[in-house]
Amino acid sequence: MFKHLPFFISLFLCFSTTANVLSQCNGSDDLCNKRYNEVAYLTTHNSFNSSQDSFLFPNHNTNIEAQLNFGVRAFMIDVYNVNGESVVYHGYSFLGSKPLSIYLDTIKDFLETNPNEIITLILECYTTANAIERDLNNAELTNYLHTQDSISNWPKLKDLINSNKRLVVFSDKSDATQKQDWYHYVWDFAVENKYGEINCEYNRGNPSNKLFIFNHFVTSNIGSFTKAKRVNSNPYFFNYIKKCQLLKNKLPNFITVDFYETGDALDVVKQFNSQSLLVEL
Repeated sequence: MFKHLPFFISLFLCFSTTANVLSQCNGSDDLCNKRYNEVAYLTTHNSFNSSQDSFLFPNHNTNIEAQLNFGVRAFMIDVYNVNGESVVYHGYSFLGSKPLSIYLDTIKDFLETNPNEIITLILECYTTANAIERDLNNAELTNYLHTQDSISNWPKLKDLINSNKRLVVFSDKSDATQKQDWYHYVWDFAVENKYGEINCEYNRGNPSNKLFIFNHFVTSNIGSFTKAKRVNSNPYFFNYIKKCQLLKNKLPNFITVDFYETGDALDVVKQFNSQSLLVEL
């Protein structure tokens, strides 16, 4: 009577695994049926620029690994070519620099161990698409890359997860070849508000683009923990972003902050991703 038991166990495990994939998307059941551009992501400005990684005048206390574990899902990274190697630093290398490969390896490890999470890179590039392709290949990240054209609808999070295309790459440099269709010129896809100040007005990008980079940091050159604590705290933080969202009729997708760990940044992202709030907005 038990001869068919292994078959039913396997069938149960199969359905259980599928259900698990579809019910958890970036940490929430509610996000699985939302398209990529219908979701808010906690984003760090100058993500690499942390005191933990020995950068001077940091924008964060802790590094990208800690940011991932906290709930950050999009990363702004400045990439330079230094003697043929991709290196990250902000403004001047003597203030601190690291090989890009360190952070790509961290992201690869995170994607491997967290199969229901989607990561976005927003690169400020002083190197080439070919160099970034080499770096992603060396980090064994190319199989995770999602490709999107600027006209079609973005896929739902559950579709990105099920296809395992869970890494989206944007760059402010438009030098990709036709074969590098995963290397998305950011201003073909997104619009941003003015950075370095608290302002709802658009800066770069076409307002008709589907993605909204919401710059919510008050310093463009040197990060300030004191200022970040003030603007990252509720009720000011949530009310300000909601005001801009209503004014522009556009969901803030990449809510970008300095010193992400102070204030209420993650709670604000979760509020914008909640079902009731999205209906209200």
